[in-house]
Amino acid sequence: MTTRTTRSLAASSAHTPIFEQVIGRPAASSVVESAPQPAKVIYIGQYLDGAEPTPARHVALGDLVSRWVKDDSRDAAMANARRWLADAAYEGEGSTVRTLRLGKGLSQARLAEAIGTSQPHIARIERGTENVTIDTCRRLAGALGVDMNTLDQALSRQEALAGARSESR
Repeated sequence: MTTRTTRSLAASSAHTPIFEQVIGRPAASSVVESAPQPAKVIYIGQYLDGAEPTPARHVALGDLVSRWVKDDSRDAAMANARRWLADAAYEGEGSTVRTLRLGKGLSQARLAEAIGTSQPHIARIERGTENVTIDTCRRLAGALGVDMNTLDQALSRQEALAGARSESR
């Protein structure tokens, strides 16, 4: 067996024939070779350097939200939008940490700030992929205005939804 190495990013490797078996009547099956086609070389290095900067005259979404939360009327509008989202988009989800948070009008960042953790930690809790300590549960229950039993049910529901999503993939 011979191995060929492509040494240039712009070069193409030699054609690898693709065979497919055409099946018809038992005596009429045959093997057909595809026509040669050049291999495509994909260079992904350009995508590894990070995100593109925000274009001129545009505002990154995170920056926009940061400005809005400093304006009381816009912050209140965002809280109302989160409450609406809890009712409209997640009503079939039942009581989960996400719906409890949205029902209180809180962003993940605000909830994280309230309990002394990070926004990615809240996101993992809401995905149902994080084991939560009893201390974190107490702080979550206090910030969400629920008792520990309600929080336990919400966490269990969140885990069940995560399990169902992973099984459907």
